[in-house]
Amino acid sequence: MKSNMLFLRKFPKDAGGLHIVYEPYTFDNMFRLLLKSGMCSESVLSYMVAHCSLSAVVFQDRIHNKRYRELSVEDVLPPDEASRKARLIHDLMDVAGLIH
Repeated sequence: MKSNMLFLRKFPKDAGGLHIVYEPYTFDNMFRLLLKSGMCSESVLSYMVAHCSLSAVVFQDRIHNKRYRELSVEDVLPPDEASRKARLIHDLMDVAGLIH
């Protein structure tokens, strides 16, 4: 893994090793961080489709409707904060029984 992408280690993963991206907030943060690491939008999209477990909501709202094109690096969170928020959202969904 490239050194500018080490932040991905802190994002939650499923049993198969895919990053868990079940809601738009995590998708947006991860997408922006990957843009900031030097990837173009289409490369980021390809990476996320290949390395993330995406919910139907995320896939339809961000990918199918092409809303990922509206995301830019200007609104990027620091990597540690983005990964902590992703972990918190994941844990809350797990406690609520929304993740199987």
